[in-house]
Amino acid sequence: MVLRRFTALLFGALVVVGFGARSEAHPVPYKGAWGLMSFNSSDMTEVSLVHSFTSQLAVATTYLKSSDSEFYIPRLNWLAKRWNNEDSQANIYLSGGIGSEVFKNENQTVRMAGLGMDWESRRYYVLFDQMYLHRDNRRNLAIPNESYGYMKFRVGTAPFLAEYDELNVWLILQAERYVGRGSGSGLGGEEVELTQILRFYVRNTLWEIGTRLNGGWVFNYMVHF
Repeated sequence: MVLRRFTALLFGALVVVGFGARSEAHPVPYKGAWGLMSFNSSDMTEVSLVHSFTSQLAVATTYLKSSDSEFYIPRLNWLAKRWNNEDSQANIYLSGGIGSEVFKNENQTVRMAGLGMDWESRRYYVLFDQMYLHRDNRRNLAIPNESYGYMKFRVGTAPFLAEYDELNVWLILQAERYVGRGSGSGLGGEEVELTQILRFYVRNTLWEIGTRLNGGWVFNYMVHF
């Protein structure tokens, strides 16, 4: 209950403060920045509010709803390595936290670890993202395993180049695999799901819409301020 109230308070503060700054959404924004990231599909919702204390370390709170469970996880995000090239950038991020899984009004401890890697130029984009949850909950039959999480891989390209203050468009193909779900889950166990995505961003705001090749939808929203 305390974690849920804390998360709601932070999201409410976001609305009061407002938006500003860059368009690219990362687990560790620039020093002093806030970031809101919302990843939504036909069977899962994930929302994170992030604040960077330094250019390498950020604190975040994440809400995740999947397979009849709700997860509330405060976490730390660390930029482990960054490569700044003349016309591209690459990053490695590590993340970890401990929080609560709520199922049928009962709270159980959950521990989280994450790894993210990306490379992007003005024309091309590659990303690998993995989140792992170790759960104490044994009651949710839709997530029968102690270990639960997902792996995501993306490749993308920009069909045309635009300036920072103009509308930028990207075409992205995403492969996603969930680990630890039961056969009754929305993704049908541990199969790989392919999604075609259109990404748009201008200034500090980025949004994505997509459709899964086997059915379903995706909508993501990201902003830094």
